[in-house]
Order: sequence, then C-alpha cells, then structure tokens
Amino acid sequence: MLSLLYTLVIYPLYIIIECIFTVSRKITSDNGLSVISVSIGITLMCLPLYAVAEKWQETQRNIEKKLSSGIERIKKAFKGDEQYMIMSTFYKENHYHPLMALRSSFGLLIQIPFFMAAYGFLSKLELLNGSRFLFIRDMGQPDAMFSIGKFSINILPIAMTLINIIAGAIYTKGFKFKDKLQIYAMALVFLVILYNSPSGLVLYWTMNNIFSLIKNIFYKFKKPLKSFYILCCIVTLIVFIYILFFYHTKTANRLIASIFCIAVFFIPIVVNIMNRALDSTLKLGIQNKKLRHSIYLLSCIVLFILSGITIPSALISSSPIEFSNIGSNSSPLILIINCAVQSLGFFIFWPICIYLLFGRKTQTFLSALMTFIAIGSILNTFIFMLSYGDISQTLAFLNPASFKTMSFISFLNIAALIILASIITLFLFTLKGKFFSSLLSIILLAIISISIVNIFLISREYKRFTTTTSASDITEVKPLFHLSKNSKNVVLFMLDKAQTQYINEILKEDPNLYNTLEGFKCYPNVISFNGHTLMGSPGLYGGYEYTPEQMNIRSDEKLVDKHNQALLLLPRVFTEQADFTAVSADPSWSNYNVFTDLSIFNDYDKIQGYQTIGCYNEVWFRKHPESRQYDTTETILNRNLLFFSIFRESPILLRELLYNHSSYWSSDEVGKNFRTMMDNYAVLDLLPELTSVDGEKSSYTVIANELTHEKYLFQAPDYTPEEQVTDRGTSKFKDDPSYHTQMAAMKMLGNWINYLKEKGIYDNTRIVFVSDHGGANREDCFDSNEELDKAVSGNQYEGRAHYHCLLMVKDFNSLGKLEFDNTFMTNADVPSILLKGVIEHPVNPFTNKEIPLDTSVIKKDGVYITTCDVHQAGWNGSNTFSIKENEWWHVKDNIFDSKNWTQKSPFNQDN
Repeated sequence: MLSLLYTLVIYPLYIIIECIFTVSRKITSDNGLSVISVSIGITLMCLPLYAVAEKWQETQRNIEKKLSSGIERIKKAFKGDEQYMIMSTFYKENHYHPLMALRSSFGLLIQIPFFMAAYGFLSKLELLNGSRFLFIRDMGQPDAMFSIGKFSINILPIAMTLINIIAGAIYTKGFKFKDKLQIYAMALVFLVILYNSPSGLVLYWTMNNIFSLIKNIFYKFKKPLKSFYILCCIVTLIVFIYILFFYHTKTANRLIASIFCIAVFFIPIVVNIMNRALDSTLKLGIQNKKLRHSIYLLSCIVLFILSGITIPSALISSSPIEFSNIGSNSSPLILIINCAVQSLGFFIFWPICIYLLFGRKTQTFLSALMTFIAIGSILNTFIFMLSYGDISQTLAFLNPASFKTMSFISFLNIAALIILASIITLFLFTLKGKFFSSLLSIILLAIISISIVNIFLISREYKRFTTTTSASDITEVKPLFHLSKNSKNVVLFMLDKAQTQYINEILKEDPNLYNTLEGFKCYPNVISFNGHTLMGSPGLYGGYEYTPEQMNIRSDEKLVDKHNQALLLLPRVFTEQADFTAVSADPSWSNYNVFTDLSIFNDYDKIQGYQTIGCYNEVWFRKHPESRQYDTTETILNRNLLFFSIFRESPILLRELLYNHSSYWSSDEVGKNFRTMMDNYAVLDLLPELTSVDGEKSSYTVIANELTHEKYLFQAPDYTPEEQVTDRGTSKFKDDPSYHTQMAAMKMLGNWINYLKEKGIYDNTRIVFVSDHGGANREDCFDSNEELDKAVSGNQYEGRAHYHCLLMVKDFNSLGKLEFDNTFMTNADVPSILLKGVIEHPVNPFTNKEIPLDTSVIKKDGVYITTCDVHQAGWNGSNTFSIKENEWWHVKDNIFDSKNWTQKSPFNQDN
C-alpha cells in the first residue's frame, strides 16, 4: 500500500527532479550547478501553487480578523459545553468551519511531497559522492567544515536555517505570533532533519530558502508579477545566448532550446490571447462546471490509458518473450501494471489535484490544454508514429532510422498540432461541448480496446512460452565469424579507447596472457588523428585517405559518405580484389548514426554485416545465472517504459531530445554503465562460440567493441563482473576502471586466441588490435609539459594521452615472444598492415587510388592530427569538419617528446 502511494504521489515529482538534474548536468557538467538548477526548476513549478496558497492564507487571515471580536466575546461570556455550542452556531452563521484554518498551512503542506521526492533522489544519488562544489568537499557527505573535538560542525544546514528564518520574518511581517511561530518551528525541524544529510541535499534546500526569500521580497513590490517576469526574461536571454553561441550540441537541439527560450518573451501575448479566448469562445466552459470537469477528466483518462497501458502493451506484444523473465518479473504483464500505476500518478492524481486548486477561469484553460495534449498525443502516436527499427529490452533502438527531427514530416506534424490547437480554442465548448466529449469518449473506448487485444496477445504468447519453450532454445549461439583452416584469415579488432599504457601492467599481472600473445608485436609509439571515434576511426578503417586532413581536402563529398567509404574500404578490397569473404560487426558511426546501421552494406552482397553489441546479454546471463542479480535491466525498463510512451506521444521535433541516446534523461550512470558494459562484455566472452572453423576460402573479419571505452571495476584475478569487488588486482592501475575493462577485454581475447590455437588456425591468421583514440588520463610515458598538454586538450590531466592509441599486430606464421617496436606509427597504418602480402597493388574502390603498403614515406615528415573536441555526429549535411586553425597539430617521430608536437595547420604552411 505504501509503495502504491509512493508511486502515485512522490514518484512523478522524483522523475521531474531527476530530469531537471540530468538536463542541467548535461549542459553545465557540474553537479553543484545541477542541484541549484533543480531548486530553481521546482521553485518555478511551485509558483502557481504558492500563489494559491498565499490567496488561501490571506482569505483565512481576513476571516480570522473578521471573526476575532465575536470569538473573544463568546469566550468571555460562556464556558464549557455552552461555549462550544455557541461557538459552533457562530461559525455556521458566518459560513466557517475550524478545519478551514488548515488553509493557512497550505504553503507548508505543498512543500512536503517535493521535499520527500528531493530527499529520495539527492540523498541516494551516486553522482554526488566525491563531487566538489565551491567550499563543499564532498556533496555526498555532510559538509563538516570544522570540528570541535569529535563533533563535526556542518555550516550549510545552519546557513539554510538562518536564511529560512530571515525569509519567514519578511513574509510574516505584521502577522500574528502563531503564524510566525509556525514558520520558525518548521525551520528548526528542517535543521534537525537535514543536519547530517548529504551536502547536495542541504544545498538544494538552502537554495529553496534563498529563492523563497527572493519571492517574499518580490511580494513586497507594487507589481511583483511584472518584476518577476522581467527577471525571467533577463535570465532567459543569458541562457539563450549561451545555447546559441557557446554550447556544443546538434543544430536541431539548439533550435528546440532556442524556441523554448524565445517563447518566454511571448508569454504576455499568449496570456492576452488566452484571456480573450476565455472571454469569448471558451466562455461556456467557465459557466458550465459539469462540462469543463467532464472534458478535463476524460482527457486525463485518455492520457493515463494511452501512456500507461496502450503504448507499453503494443510494444511488448510485438515480442512478449523478449520482455519475459526480466529480473523478478516473470510475466511481461507486470511491467505494464507498473507503468500503469506510474501513469496514474502522472496523468490522474497530480493533474486533478492541481485542477481543483484553481478557480473557474484557470480550470477552463486547463481543460482546453489537457484536451489539446490528449488529442495531440493520439495524433503523434498513431498518425505521426514513424518507424525507428528494432528495440532492446532497455528500450534502446538497435538500428534506428533517422529521427527526422528536421524534416518535412516533422514540420507537417507541427502544422497539424497548430491546427488542432486553433480548433480546440474556437470550438471546444460549442454545442455544449458534446462534440469533444463524444470524440474523447470514442478515443478512450478505442485505446481501451487496443489495450485489451494487446494484453490478450501478450498473455497467450507468454503462456505458450512457459509451456513449450526451454532455456536451450534461447541460449543457442550461432557462429557469425567463419574462419578458414587452410586459407588466410585476416581479423581486425577495433577496441574503442583501448590504451597502450596498460599493456605492460596487464602482461605483468597475467603472465599467462603474455604467453598467449606469442607472435604479437606492440607499437607503443603510435598516434591517433583525433581524441574521439568520429574523427579518430576513419583513418583506422580506411587508411591515410580518411584522416581529418584528407577528408577536408576532398571537399566535394559529404562527410558521412567519406566516413561510410572508410568503413567499407577493406571489406570491398578483400572481397573484390582477393576473393575473400568479409564480415563486419558493429561498424563505428555508420551513416553517422549512434547505433549500428547496417544499411551501408545493402549494395554489397559479398559483405555480411552484423550487430553484436547489446544482442547477447540474455544469452550470457543464462550461462551465468549467478550474475543476473547485477543486471539492471528490470530497473531501467521499469523507469523507461513510461518515458517511451511519452516519446511516442511527443511531436517528432522533440523525440530525439527525449530519447537522449537511449538514457531518457536517467541519472543512473552506475546502472547505465553496467548495462553498456555488459552489452560489450558478453560479445567478447562468447567470441569462441561466435567463431567457427568452417570457412571454405580466405576471410576478412572486422569487429568493433566498446568494452574498453567503459569504466567499470571487475573482480580480480579473473576480471569478471561482481556486485561487490573485493579484489582489484595487483597492478598500479588497480583502482582505475578503464584498466579493469581493458584487462577484462584482453583476457577474453586471449581465450579466443587459445581457441584458434586449439583449432589449428592461429598460424594462418593475421590479427590486429587497434583503438580509435587514447584515454582521458595522463600517461607517465610522456615527458612533463603541462603547458603543452593543456594546449592540446584544454586539460593538463589528459593532454597528449588522449591521442595515444593502441596498436598490436600478429602476422601470418609469426612466432616467438611478444615484442615491442618503437617505430613511429599511426592507426591509419592498419589497412596497409592488413593488406600487405595479400594483395600486391590494392586500390581504393571509391577513389581509384592505390593503397600504399609501405606508409613510411607518408609519415617521414610527421602527420597532422586535430584536437577538435566536438565528438557527436553533427555534420551529416556538411562536406568538411569545422576545425579551427589552432586545433591542428603536427606530430612526428617520438610522440613522447614534446619537441615533436607543433601547433600548426596543414592548410597554412607559413604558420
């Protein structure tokens, strides 16, 4: 029962607070500023409620003032039961009841659910642990500014209380003592509750008190609303300038944010239009209480059913088995029930509570608004639904088409919503509201019918699954990579963000892996062309014609086309010029999509593309049931299912923003890290099962994996996922999560190499391990030059290490111990390494230029890399990267020597 009440009342506020925090953190990258943003957001949301509370309190004070003289006379003249009887009669004559006195406490009462939601979110937020802000050393702990003996003095709660008392003193000036006492008592109560709470939570409540103080000061102005609006416009203008000129994001996101900012300046015009509508076309709603109540309630119920049942059931009915046996939920119907309860809180409980607080005019406006949202959501869900491809258990699109944020259909969607808003404004309450009441009733019956059918299909499939399906049917792994026992095999592993600096420590900690990697050569003196995948990987896949410099020189082609060429180059060369088979798994940023887009292979029958990342988690968990308890899929799904409904109900323009790379603005980075870690970990662990030795001819295989990009601590010495890591190993990097993920990856790749040896195909297989860029932490192998490191990356703790990638090569029939070679290399050498000895004169099929097998001439005078920090795909329509002149660096010979790094552009040789 308590859980149900929490989900109905507190959970919606919790989610709102989480979204405000996450959006702010994405913009500011600062936890402290994000907490302050939560306080600002909640304060702005509560302003209408505070206005109602102030009105009620003023009414109560006026009534008490009016009745006070009569009450005093009755108290003096009568005693006991007689006094009670006379007082009751006096109250009735004045249409008053003692319970109405609670109205004076409404301002405090509305803070309770918001405080509970904030407390639940901020007190358990892992992101605050160890986070500094101003004088706060750790936002996850009490501030403990100084100590007296063994007793820690927390300054922030004391400051919070003082501010609360000052705000209360200003607000209650001229009030009765009992009203003042209530404010001061609550301030002391919060001091006791929050004194030993995490600093992040106390900071939130302190800022609430500061904004309350500002609010109370505004109330003292002659025109408080106008003054507040002017302040909001100033703040909005600052935010608008920041987003437009300084914040790096997609153009579509910048446009959406700008629209919201500009909308603030048009609020007076909108309010004026709505007032005119309320005095004319919507006037009947003000006059007809039953009509506006019924329309509002019907709209709320439509949104509740659509969001909580119809859309989730439609999603799950498309693949009921995929959503079965997730965590503690054996039946997928449990997921729908949970989503329905959440939706009840979001679209029934809180909307009705807010609606009942206001007068007839505001209720009429809310009825019109809710009708627009309900019918608009139906239009977006069923008319402008679009197809985004397959979806994972955690509601991440596996192979999405474009979100079409800026497209004809998106603008058509907006136009349809504008027309709908106009029709509702003009005709909502005409014909006594019968048309829209009937329309909402029909919509409600329709979505209930759809929901019933979906639930029936889910129940039927789940019943069939539980009675006929065995675990072995699900855990079967079919080989994707077919290697040859008698012909040549060429295998490329792109290990995202893998770092050379870890290799020695990995081999030192696991001597068996050193023996496993016989025949390999490691190149420590290697550089990438950028610190992010988007510009660091094309050269890796396509060679020197696809470095940022060369891609910019070829300015007559779109960047996305050149990127796809790089991904396709080696598969095409091997299949068309050497009669190899070719398999590509998870091509990086194909078609500039975040997720694997295999459509780039549609025109090439000889190339087989696969998605592996995120596809083998369930298989792995069935093989390792003891680790299922660490799986956060159930938690993520329970949270995101309602967000997915909102995503579907939203205009096309907003969907990509709401999706936010599958996170749906969740703050759970720990859960997300485990999920994304397992998406990649499972693939590497299952590599022997995904590989077969039945190929009839030579093969080329390229596998991209992002485990080494994740930050996660594993249990040593096997480096397996555990809930509590008790052994971090013996390496000097034992506390570094990036080391742990690379160690785990290398151990699993070692197991795969042993499999090749067992099958007798290790000698006829050429293998390359390479990364697209380095890590984000300083490496001791570079000479000390903080000024250079800061110039290169803007942060002396990253510096040149960000471009120091991994390169390890095992050639055909290569034997002997692993060697280290300090030859100057780049990751664009990889295609030449893979092709050497296989094709005598390989040709790039896109440019018809010969691919050099000896790249030493190209690197003789050094190479140009770029430190451009924009790493999201935002150049789909562009032909060149927007790289500033000071973001180009010339690097040569020994990359660890700062003398070999020169800031100059390849397009300005005089620099």
